[in-house]
Amino acid sequence: MATPPPITSPYAPDVAQVRAWLERMVAALKFTELVIAVLVLITRMRDINTELMHKVAQLRRRCPRSETLKRLERQLVLPLFAPAGAGTKKADDAKAKRKRGHGGGGRAALPAHLPRVPRPNPVPAELRICPHCGTEMTTLGHERCEKLDIVPARFIVTVTVTETVACPKDDTIVSAPPLPSIVEGGKLGDTLIVEALADKFIEHQPVERQCRRFAYVGVEIAPQTLGRSVGAALDLLLPIARMIHAQTRGPGLLATDATGIPVLDPSAPDGIRTGAVWCWTNARWVTLFYSPSADSDSVKRFLLGTDDLDGALASADGQRALCRTVQCDGTSVTTFLERAGGKRPGCWSHGRRRLVDCARAGDLIARRGLHIIRELFAVERGSLLAGDNAEQRRARRREHSVPVLVRIRSWLDEHRAVTPPRTPLGRALGYLHRQWHRLVLFLEDGNIELTNNRRERELRRLVIGRRNWLFTWLDHGAERTSAILTIVGTCIAHDVNPRAYLHLVTKLIVHGWPQAKLRDLLPDRMLAARPELCISERDSPPPPPDARTTPAPG
Repeated sequence: MATPPPITSPYAPDVAQVRAWLERMVAALKFTELVIAVLVLITRMRDINTELMHKVAQLRRRCPRSETLKRLERQLVLPLFAPAGAGTKKADDAKAKRKRGHGGGGRAALPAHLPRVPRPNPVPAELRICPHCGTEMTTLGHERCEKLDIVPARFIVTVTVTETVACPKDDTIVSAPPLPSIVEGGKLGDTLIVEALADKFIEHQPVERQCRRFAYVGVEIAPQTLGRSVGAALDLLLPIARMIHAQTRGPGLLATDATGIPVLDPSAPDGIRTGAVWCWTNARWVTLFYSPSADSDSVKRFLLGTDDLDGALASADGQRALCRTVQCDGTSVTTFLERAGGKRPGCWSHGRRRLVDCARAGDLIARRGLHIIRELFAVERGSLLAGDNAEQRRARRREHSVPVLVRIRSWLDEHRAVTPPRTPLGRALGYLHRQWHRLVLFLEDGNIELTNNRRERELRRLVIGRRNWLFTWLDHGAERTSAILTIVGTCIAHDVNPRAYLHLVTKLIVHGWPQAKLRDLLPDRMLAARPELCISERDSPPPPPDARTTPAPG
């Protein structure tokens, strides 16, 4: 039966028009056509309302909400329909959790590696006399109480006194060579410059905000002066970032994701344009690679390690460089990898994300799909807790994940056949269908991850930073930003304290570290030579699963 013409506009329904139409249909005894038309109108209005509610929810959200099934289900269940005793059980669980506390109860021990500064608290002289007999009392013992404290940073002025010597016989005069520094003849010391560099790119504090903080203690530094000094320090570190790029391109599983970065450019129509930063990972190597645009050429430039794309693609080595396994989301920018013979494993987090949006809107079919997909993540969690290597993880997936994928495919085919493709659920099912051949590639190799979430986490440092310092100056500034975040990300992946690493490596480079031994300054070798750079195991999170696989050889 053909779809009847609409009674009224579903976006702005005319009640009088609907009333008149209903009266005509009832008078003509056309009840079948009446019911069908009303159902079509209500269905269309429901779809429009669901889409508008989704858009409003997205606009109101300031940060991503949790996508876990428990929270989604709590959002969909009214409290008045909760089973009896649910509130009491939840209160009992919360009370038990408070009783257990963190680590079994009691106050956690303070870090043992921190120096202990004694702070004597003697009994005052007037209290040392016994009030009963007047005898001076002797020390019985001491009670220790440890508190974590901090010594605030203070500014100093270093005075370099350069000696000059002269020969008493022939008037030859020799002065000591000038001490090396990041900015020759500058007014800022190296430690201050590196601290400002770390504060900007690790703690996300813009240079201007740092200068205001300095002014509060009476130290006036122009933001332009501090900014140029930080730029000079970044230029010193660029060779290390390029070596990390080379390590990331080495053998191993590559994965990537991209985000935008605002770039100030006087030649742009509005004075600002948007560049792209690609995050690449290979085991414990992390690279942020800047490109003026997020096109396929930017991906090729990174994989080939050169700007001469025509020359590199003409060689056999260039073709082999593109024949790689690169995990990413469903973007079409990287489809050339598959045409070159490579593989593009998909991301199940992206696959379920649209289902999460549908579930938030109350779609029970999407909730059922999320329940099945959750079993895939449970298999990965079990592999992580068991400490599986790549081959063991592959065997576990063959045994436990394959049956889950069969159920997901069956559920997908069943509902995709009856769901309109332009509805939110239809778009979610369409994405899973189009990406299916990529989403199942994780079964072939235990090194391939189920999701691409690690790249999104690595990009978070850039995203938080750009909310504070807002933009970079021209492409050169964006390349500097990508370089320092490359070093910071690789340090954290190797469990190296990034701030301490920047201080040490900058000092070594300033004092003439040979270029032939630049490889020894990379985080992995620096950690082996100086274990004190390691982040405390108590405070550091476990490395991501793909960082525990075999690293690319140096």
